[in-house]
Amino acid sequence: MLSDVASHSSERLSGRPRDPAIDRAILEATLDVLRKNGYSGFSLEAVATGAGTTKPSILRRWPNRQHLIIAALVTVLVTPPVPDTGCTRCDLIVSLELLADALLRRVPPGVLAPLLADCSADPELRQHLTSALVQPARDAVAATVARAIDRGHLRPGLDADLVVDMLASVVFQGNMFGESRFPVDLAAHVVDVLLQGIAVDFDELVAISRATPKSHRHRHDT
Repeated sequence: MLSDVASHSSERLSGRPRDPAIDRAILEATLDVLRKNGYSGFSLEAVATGAGTTKPSILRRWPNRQHLIIAALVTVLVTPPVPDTGCTRCDLIVSLELLADALLRRVPPGVLAPLLADCSADPELRQHLTSALVQPARDAVAATVARAIDRGHLRPGLDADLVVDMLASVVFQGNMFGESRFPVDLAAHVVDVLLQGIAVDFDELVAISRATPKSHRHRHDT
């Protein structure tokens, strides 16, 4: 531990770049502690032990535990592709599944809600959390909704942001209240309930869906 502190003090004074191997070890240890201990049991000391480094070394890289946890969660999230099959119903279902995969399967359960609560009093930190963890997946859903409007499949004058919020809220509620499952059929059901209210011709969208080659996971009937 002493040698680690000395090494990083020398690093800081000499202006040498951070060791990416130590960064990776810290981020991996952060995820491991979250999975094992949950958010309430998270500590920088446990991360330091798991990474084979020190708490001061961690804090030289990330100013507080919230920034560290956000950085660690980013490593398990991927920017979801925007589906474009030509089938509005298919694309919305897949978009919802991708959002669920990001927030319910990749993020350790019971972490996002308390992390958001911890960041809520600091507007800059809250914005950082949103842009790093939530916005990429939400943007993919938004792009799908915008394309559906451009196709003329959704009612003109529709509030696209509200549609995205309605779709995303199902997944966020599952994450916030600790439900880690999001059955594939539920995505199809949620999209169909929404489309029946906002589609120009819901039956036509179902027909397109049935005629579209299925390379994705969702069920294909209504």
